[in-house]
Formats: sequence, structure tokens, C-alpha cells
Amino acid sequence: MAHRYINRVATPLAISLVSLEWYRATPSRPNLDLPTFQLRTGTATPPSTTDRWLSLTTFVKDSSADCDSDSNIEEMNEYPHFSKWHRSLMRKHLTPEVFAQLKDLRTSNNYTINDVIKSGTACGYSLPRNMGCMAGDYESYQIFKPFFDPVIREYHDFSPTSRHTTDIDPGHLKSQPNLDPNSEYVLSTRIRVSRSISGLPFPPASSRGQRRTVEDVSRKCVSRLSGDLAGMYISLNDMTNSENDDLIQRHLLFDNPDEWSITAGLSKDWPDARGIYMNVDDVEDTPDFIVWVNEEDHLRIMTMKKGGDIAAVFEKLARGLNEIEEGLKAEGHDFLHDDHLGYVVGCPSNLGTGMRASMHVKLIRLSKLEGFNEMCVRMGLEVRGKHGETDKSKSGIFDISNRHRLGFSEVELIQLMIDGVTELVSMEKDLEKG
Repeated sequence: MAHRYINRVATPLAISLVSLEWYRATPSRPNLDLPTFQLRTGTATPPSTTDRWLSLTTFVKDSSADCDSDSNIEEMNEYPHFSKWHRSLMRKHLTPEVFAQLKDLRTSNNYTINDVIKSGTACGYSLPRNMGCMAGDYESYQIFKPFFDPVIREYHDFSPTSRHTTDIDPGHLKSQPNLDPNSEYVLSTRIRVSRSISGLPFPPASSRGQRRTVEDVSRKCVSRLSGDLAGMYISLNDMTNSENDDLIQRHLLFDNPDEWSITAGLSKDWPDARGIYMNVDDVEDTPDFIVWVNEEDHLRIMTMKKGGDIAAVFEKLARGLNEIEEGLKAEGHDFLHDDHLGYVVGCPSNLGTGMRASMHVKLIRLSKLEGFNEMCVRMGLEVRGKHGETDKSKSGIFDISNRHRLGFSEVELIQLMIDGVTELVSMEKDLEKG
């Protein structure tokens, strides 16, 4: 049944990549400075077929480089070409010197610096979280440390010598109010965390067999969940077209591949060994505890609930994490964690807690005031439209979440959400009163 995914999303890119292989084999390649067109979304006018595959070319000679030796010429021929459309932390911190230092290194899973930066060089702009890089395994953060450390420092304001604190005990919260018992302002609450399974490479570096091992181990772990966490696991290979579409439309299942996930190596062998666990008995029911398997991370574990009782959502998440962790240990694995980076996953933006706690909050009047976004940033909050990163909400309903992941514990971030959203709702009420 894999054909339905490929035909739906991958055909234009597949044509481009075939052209790219021919292009790389062609002598006297030009130095290009073209925008990259997004497969799923984007504001640029779609380029011609020729421009499209040319814009995917990343490893070309920089003819303007000042090379004073044969070795420097060779190194500059290997250095990625960046245009004005490449805007990411990867682009900023991958200097020619850092690239030359790392280009011949590889992890035990054969992951190289070129694999690390592949999504950022091919896609250019509109990258998730503005990163442009993905680690392939735990070793990537050590072997490519001269590149990853500056990226992590800038994104998280976290130094290479700092230690991360983990605390997933809901009993440690200072206050546990339901922020809006009548759901007049806080419409829903959701918390998700990213996790890697120890001893296995991350999805960008996984082989077909390793990916199937992740699914097999995960399936065994979730089958042990009990009580209000008990439910069903469905592999994408076992879904019908209508089930797949329905789960995506209901925002319960991850999307099918786009250009970024393909170039990042996250969509290899799609949809093989991907799936979803839900604490329901029927796929048409609505769950409040979900586990995604082999999307961007080995596991994405999430809980959600109508209204603003974030403490109750956090409590359920903590129970689920504890039970899954016990299941992993029974299978000879664990969540991948260290004292410096916390929970270690492929995207540097999700290091630390790997947690995004979010609330859909109705702030019709407050959001119209100049400086609304900047005020939320000062409170440690991030503001999106209710449909995600690219939604510029005009409805007055916003997705409010924690900005930080690394350097703060889970309890600290949930408390920050409680305090921050409470204040935002209070200001909205004051504006209503005039």
C-alpha cells in the first residue's frame, strides 16, 4: 500500500533527484544562486522544472573563493554552496574552517557532516525551527561537536559545559490550577515529548532493519500500558487510505512526507515501520494519549485534553512515560539521556526535555495590541497560530507554548506555562472590561 504515499507527495521530488544525479555527473557546473521551492507550502512562484532541480544542487565550487593551495581548492570544492535563500543556524555556523575539520569524519553508523546538513542545504528556507541540521545518532553530537556546540549555544543559550536537569514529577509543581474551568479562554491543552531509544541510530541514519527494530520494541512497550492508557497500535502499512487521511485531518497522526523530511532522511522506505498508538479501542474514537513511532524521532509521546487543566495533562503524560520506560528496560533498552543534553534526539531544537507544552488560548483583544508577541517572548512563551508554525492567526485563537527545551526541567516549564497563560487570560479579561 506504500504507493499511495509516494504518488501523493514524492513524485515531483523524485524527478528532481534523478535530474540532480545527472547534473552532478556533468562537468563545468555553474555556480547557482536560486531560491528553493517548498513541496508542500511556500510563497514563492513555482519555478520551472529545470530551476527546481538546479536549486537542489548544494555541493558546487565557489568560484569567488580565495584559494592559495591545491588542498584549499579541494576543500572549497567540497564546501556547500549557499545562496541568499539559505537562512538557518546551520548556514550561520558551518564555516569553511569547521567543514574542513569535520568533512572526513563519520560516526559508527556511517553518518557524516554532509548527512547532518543535508536538509538545510537542499531546502534552504522555511525550515522547521530554523535549524537546517539533524544528528543521525548519539555520536553525532560528540564527533561533530565543533559544529553542534555553537548551534546549541545560540538556540538554547546553553553552554557546552552546562548540565541539564530533568524533573517529570507533577507533585513538584508549585500550583496546579485548572486555568479556565469553563473553557472560555483556554480551549485545549496538549503536551508532547520527543524520545530516542538507546542503542539505536536516530531515524535519519536508521536502516530498514533498525527502523523495524524500533517499531517492534515500541509495539511491545505500548502493549503493556494499562488502565486509562491502554489502547491499540496501528502500523501505517495496515491502515486504509481513509483511516490515514482521517487521522491526519483530525490532527492525531503525523503528515505524509514533504520535501524537508525527504531530504533530512526521515522518509526512507515510507511508510514501512511507522505507526501510531492511541488509548482507544476503535480508530474512530478520540484518544487523549498518543505515541508516534518513527516519524522525526523514534517516539513522540503526547497527551491532550479540552480546557486548561495542564496539571492533569502533565500527570497523565508522566505516567505514560514511566510505563513506557519500564517496558523499554524490560526489552534491554532505555530512553537515551545524558547529564549535559538531557533527552537526546535528532533535532538540536528538541534536546533537553524534548517537551512542547501548548494551549489554544482565545486572546482576541490582547493579540491586537502592539508588542503582544514580544511580551510573550519575555514571559518565556512562544506564539503561533492555532494551526501551527506557518499559521498567522486572524481568529484571535493562538497556540501558546514554552519557548525553552534545554536548561530547564519539565516541572519548571509547565509552571512557566501555568503562570504565563494565567497572566495572559487575566489581561484579556481586563481589556474586556474596558
